[in-house]
Amino acid sequence: MKDIVFDDFRNWMCDRFINSQSRRAAKLSPTYLLTHESGIVGDVINQIDRTVWSKSSFDLYSDRIKGAELLFYVNDYKKTQTHPMKLIINGSTIVHRQDPNRMLTGGWDRRRINAKYLKKGKNEFVFAQNGILFVDPHAEGVAESKYSHSERSFDAGANWHTDALGEEFDVRGEYLVRLRVNGFPHQGTMTSPAIDLADHKNSGKIISRFSIKSVQLSGDLEKPTGTTILFETRSGSTPSFNPRKWSPWQPGTRIKTPGRFLQIRVFLKTKFADKTPIIKKLNLTIHTEQLPKPNELIELIESDQPEFIYSSYSFAYLQPHLRLDRLRKQYCLDDVIASGKTEIEQLALLRDWVHSQWLGWQSDKYPYCPPWDPLEILGTTKGNWGFGMCTHYGATFAGCASALGWVSRVLIVDHHCLAEVWYETGQKWILQDAGPCREYDANYEINGEPINALELHDALNLDEVDKVMSNKLPQKVIEPMDRYVETFCRFGIPLRNNHLTHAEPAELDHGYRQYHYDGYLWWSDNPNPKYSEYSLQTSRPGDFYWSINQTRIFTKVANKPGMLHLHFEHNMPNFSYFSVDIKGKQIEKTDSIELMWELDMGINELCVRAVNMFGRKGRVARIVVNYNK
Repeated sequence: MKDIVFDDFRNWMCDRFINSQSRRAAKLSPTYLLTHESGIVGDVINQIDRTVWSKSSFDLYSDRIKGAELLFYVNDYKKTQTHPMKLIINGSTIVHRQDPNRMLTGGWDRRRINAKYLKKGKNEFVFAQNGILFVDPHAEGVAESKYSHSERSFDAGANWHTDALGEEFDVRGEYLVRLRVNGFPHQGTMTSPAIDLADHKNSGKIISRFSIKSVQLSGDLEKPTGTTILFETRSGSTPSFNPRKWSPWQPGTRIKTPGRFLQIRVFLKTKFADKTPIIKKLNLTIHTEQLPKPNELIELIESDQPEFIYSSYSFAYLQPHLRLDRLRKQYCLDDVIASGKTEIEQLALLRDWVHSQWLGWQSDKYPYCPPWDPLEILGTTKGNWGFGMCTHYGATFAGCASALGWVSRVLIVDHHCLAEVWYETGQKWILQDAGPCREYDANYEINGEPINALELHDALNLDEVDKVMSNKLPQKVIEPMDRYVETFCRFGIPLRNNHLTHAEPAELDHGYRQYHYDGYLWWSDNPNPKYSEYSLQTSRPGDFYWSINQTRIFTKVANKPGMLHLHFEHNMPNFSYFSVDIKGKQIEKTDSIELMWELDMGINELCVRAVNMFGRKGRVARIVVNYNK
């Protein structure tokens, strides 16, 4: 019998309703956002005057909140600064004047709402007398929603219509109005990584033959009145979930005859917005039976393999596609990077090439804003059919890097866009800025090491931006990043990089106006977000900077003498096969996660790495064992 104790939940995957980063204990988040739209469209206007009013409604599961913040998208509309708007909240009227300073860095106006105006159940917010609202006709990703939470009156609130939004009174959708609630959400979910019951510290040790009889889960929990904590588990014989070799999720805290690997899922629930359950510690008690040991000695001498970092959010990777092949071949991308002797030089050559493809943002000359499709961007900008702003430089770099086998994504900062790419040499995500101005076309460094957005953001917060350098390879120019540093006050990512093959979901005309799309994941320094108008926010670094292209080896003594039973786990997108080397010789290419390793007497060495469908190789995992009878 042995125990595994969890008292730090910062590496567990959590939804947006869980706070596990500010302290080691896990509890519900202190705030959450209510919204009925995705903000895909942000240019459909509703005028508000003395008789034409607008209404948006939100349901609260509890009235025990500290207050709320009403957020409504106005782009750069400022007329209500001199002409007041009436906000009628559940029948109570307050006066609001538009102040552009409240917009922070986006086009969202905001108004704090005292808890006394709010109630359990349906809450109605009426906008009257003066101003505008914007409408997203693609409510909840559907052109015509079954039920609308947005209404319009043409007789000062006497009658309301759900199908008369927009300037022509013919739009059905939702207003870009959101409510940030200052209180605990009704429920949140957290999930552990896969736990190796035989080697929970992932030391890589060789596991003797054994049988796990049962596992009991217990914990140090706080459950105030009205709160509950529920547990589910699943287990299997492989390091990562495989539906063929894992059980489904099962409720309860006792697991009979589990496999070697196990996952825990926890639901934190509350009936009241001022109370949260808390998980301080969890304990797994494992009952095992040791099987007879063979008359041989297999000793682990060396293990060199990474610890995987998992994101709480799924990411849709660009997969091999004919359009991807076309991008690579039509623009001779292999030739673009051919002279680069190192990975960072190749990335710099690609970035510089993207930077040189068109001249900046010329919306006055070319009024069309293309989507994030690199083929369309390059076609429209070169043909003078559309403009390409920083967003399109970032999207084009990410698409071209993906065509060459890297994993790259667009990164959004305050009024600027660039890209991040997985830098295999450094085993991290790094910034690549192909932007329109001379000041861009660089990667950013601290002490000579390429950095990502979080590292630059932290330097900004710590007033250490003097350490940040702009490296303009391949021009071999390194200079202080003395401009645009403040744009990293916030940053976010789309949870996909497949824009070349899937145009939606996406914010139409992103960057041409203020940000209104609610499909990005944003970084937040603490559980109370400064930029409160977005649903998806996290203070967990792994949610932004998960690891990829890596392989881990799990070992177990086989039934046959002189054999080790190996399991391989990888986190490589577009995985093709494992390249396996034994004693420095490539012996096998396999797409199987299992391998029987026949040992020689004495020292044995095995290296394995994942290879993707583009031929790019990931990090090597290595083990060395000594075998004696």
